[in-house]
Amino acid sequence: MSEAVSKNNPLNSSVKTDGGNVHPFWRFLYLLVAPQSGWKRLKNARYSTEYYARSLFYPLLALMAACRFALLIYNVDATIITVLQQAIGLFVAGFAGYYAILILARTFLPHEARVKIETRFGKVYIMTCLSALALCMTVFELIPGIGLVFVAAPIYVAYLMVKGVKYLRVPAEEENPTIILLTLLLLGTPIAIYALLEMMMPAA
Repeated sequence: MSEAVSKNNPLNSSVKTDGGNVHPFWRFLYLLVAPQSGWKRLKNARYSTEYYARSLFYPLLALMAACRFALLIYNVDATIITVLQQAIGLFVAGFAGYYAILILARTFLPHEARVKIETRFGKVYIMTCLSALALCMTVFELIPGIGLVFVAAPIYVAYLMVKGVKYLRVPAEEENPTIILLTLLLLGTPIAIYALLEMMMPAA
């Protein structure tokens, strides 16, 4: 009897998630293939931001930075010091970009969207979009000169970003401004941070 009451308790059901036994990486891969249902499953999984960051976001940033060393194979003029500086710059651009986007979103997004982006899913949404960008950069580092894919991949990542905004549940009148501003922030902030770091790096 007590077990049945426990199962029907709304407080218990609110804590229960469908993501406890599924690693975030697999949900991330599914999202890349099926954005619509992928975002829904990711939101329902209720991953904590700390767990999501250390399980997916940080490892993908580290992989992206490590793959920068492939430049030593493709470019005979590259030096270890230069590549190391660039690898650190890439990681910092993604890591600091996450926090910078949160700050900028609190400033520029419409009122209700500012609240939504501060939620658990709002932060997971930002990390997921930056993780997709990091994965794109990783592929570009490993396979340079892939032409059309270099243009198509960022467009597809922007498409993923747009699909995810729906699950922030912002009011209808705020949805389009939120989509535009978040896409600009997510694509532009890491690039701006990396460019700034590159200017500050000493010449090797």
